[in-house]
Amino acid sequence: MTSETTRILTVKPNGKSRRRGANAGANDLWTLPALVWAIHWLLTQIPAALAYHYGTIRTMREHPPRSGTFVEDFGPLSGARNRILEPLDGLAHWIVEPVRGWDGTWYHLLATRGYDPDFAATAAFWPLYPWLMDLGGQVTGWSPESVGYLISNIAFFFALHYLYRLVMLDFDISVARRTLWAISLFPTAFSFTAVYTESLFLMLVVAALLYARRGDWLVAGIIGLLAALTRSAGVMLLAPFGIIFLQQFGWSLRRWFPQAFAAALPALGPAIFGWFLTTRGLGFFDWANQQWQWNRFSASPWRTFDCALNGCDAEVRFITGTTGTSTVHPIDWGWIGQLLDNLNWTFLTSSEFRFRFGESHVLELIVTVLAIVLVLVGLRLVPLYYTALAMPALIVPLLTPSSVNPLMSMPRFVLPLFPLFVVAAVLIRNRKIGWVLAVSSSLLLILLTMQFALWYWVS
Repeated sequence: MTSETTRILTVKPNGKSRRRGANAGANDLWTLPALVWAIHWLLTQIPAALAYHYGTIRTMREHPPRSGTFVEDFGPLSGARNRILEPLDGLAHWIVEPVRGWDGTWYHLLATRGYDPDFAATAAFWPLYPWLMDLGGQVTGWSPESVGYLISNIAFFFALHYLYRLVMLDFDISVARRTLWAISLFPTAFSFTAVYTESLFLMLVVAALLYARRGDWLVAGIIGLLAALTRSAGVMLLAPFGIIFLQQFGWSLRRWFPQAFAAALPALGPAIFGWFLTTRGLGFFDWANQQWQWNRFSASPWRTFDCALNGCDAEVRFITGTTGTSTVHPIDWGWIGQLLDNLNWTFLTSSEFRFRFGESHVLELIVTVLAIVLVLVGLRLVPLYYTALAMPALIVPLLTPSSVNPLMSMPRFVLPLFPLFVVAAVLIRNRKIGWVLAVSSSLLLILLTMQFALWYWVS
């Protein structure tokens, strides 16, 4: 471990590590996260609004895939049930509407209609976020998307605050500061602004671990349960919880209780959601069983990478209910040659190029490989409970690839895995290199945000 790391052999809730955050000053615990949050919001909200209101929303797609033939297809039809959402009124039209696309349409559907046995695909989306959207809409009278937008952006601010405090328990303040910038300026961090679950999930995960590190297990367990109701990965908090718990209480069973019950609360997340689905006429395990509707199939991680790089044939279930072979197309590198041959604004902004770039899946490969490298490097740089959070959350999606894109959504799945950004913060100490990476990442963030707002695939 580096000199910037506090080695954790035994984590005691009232030890020196608990007080380290206070040394930075109470004001800094709020002002730096607020500054980072504000810059992130400007870098995502302004490009999204400009692109959506003054750009051209996607009007075509390539069909069949990789054929070079484009057919008419309105981007917003890619949402839930191929249903185009109604325009929003007032300020929400300018701010919320540009960032409510893709999965945001599913959360709107769940907040307004709930889980539907006649549309079982809804069971693939975990309930806390749409429940809060529905509740907030009933209380305020606002649209569910507006409530979801506020939840996401407020949650992201508190996520940064809790993350700052947590990282300072294990590293010095410079690493904590760099971590906030790294996660906020990551190229796909627009998901923290959008009507998506990433912000809420990150806040709950970080807060749960912070309270666990402090030894406040009842609070940690309740927050962990909420995380497990937000995303399926929330139940994986049991791994870092277990490590922190053993470091605090050792192997003596007599010392475990009653705190062990609180530490196990995230395990109730899938059980509660499964039970709730049965009350709506769906299956207890439909939160897992309905993943086939995204063309997911079972594979080993190395087969997933082989399918991504070289293509393959996969056995998937079709919408008709039958099972058959689906061709998995490899990553498309051809757009790079096209770009080099057509370095002009007309080509760069054309629907054909933007669609091909989005569907090339190069971004998914780069982010997945980078995440794996950071996890492996982090084995010697960060506390064990960091690795216990990040590694399972990376492996599980590799076991269930999609025939549409074996690494589908990985650039978004890595966002709540804050240990990856801590490792990057530990490694990037040179100020000049840090600035170059920050500016480069910010530019990519702006471009991908605009891509997302115009209904091109990003992650």
